[in-house]
Amino acid sequence: MRITTQMLNETARKTGLPVNNSSLLNYVNKKDNNSLLGSLQNSMTQKSDIAKKKSYEKLEDAADSLEEAAKALTNEKGDSLFAKAKESGSTAEIIKTVKALIEQYNETRKQLDNNTSTINMCYNQMLKSLASKNSEELEKLGISVEKDGTMSFDEDKLKDATLEDLETVFGAKSEFAQKLQYLASNVSDSVTAELESMGNQYGQDANSFSSYISNKYNFWS
Repeated sequence: MRITTQMLNETARKTGLPVNNSSLLNYVNKKDNNSLLGSLQNSMTQKSDIAKKKSYEKLEDAADSLEEAAKALTNEKGDSLFAKAKESGSTAEIIKTVKALIEQYNETRKQLDNNTSTINMCYNQMLKSLASKNSEELEKLGISVEKDGTMSFDEDKLKDATLEDLETVFGAKSEFAQKLQYLASNVSDSVTAELESMGNQYGQDANSFSSYISNKYNFWS
């Protein structure tokens, strides 16, 4: 695509750069200046990049929260949720954590839908399949797996669930909870890598463009 004077002037106005109809236009339209052209095009899509970054951050937060809830339920230490419940006779904290896990499972899948890429679609499908595979065990606790793979719960049935049934589905030996933790961790790691990649690329492009502009217009003298 060839950069026109009108396009440059519009970009300059939006970013607060000085308008120069000839020198900058001539410079960026030279065949050997693809790197600067890429930088200019990148600056024109900065708002889109920021929105994408925020969306990825939401996904990362949801995956981290899902992993945290699953890890709390599968903890085997003496101060684990299930160990405390056996001492106190109350499953209140376990129920609270299970509800948080369901909420963050749904939120993670929602954010995966909002950040469509091949790997995210794979993670989303794996989470959906995992819930569907364990739907019968979850149903015993009052947790339903909907057709779209999201989970919902019946508050009364969940509260009435026995400690043994809760531990079977969500405890340390639960394949379901362990796999949820594993998938959530992988989603978070994948997003972290993507955010770092976006940050590095944006930094390189910004430095390239900033260097040219500073030298060309001597802003700081």
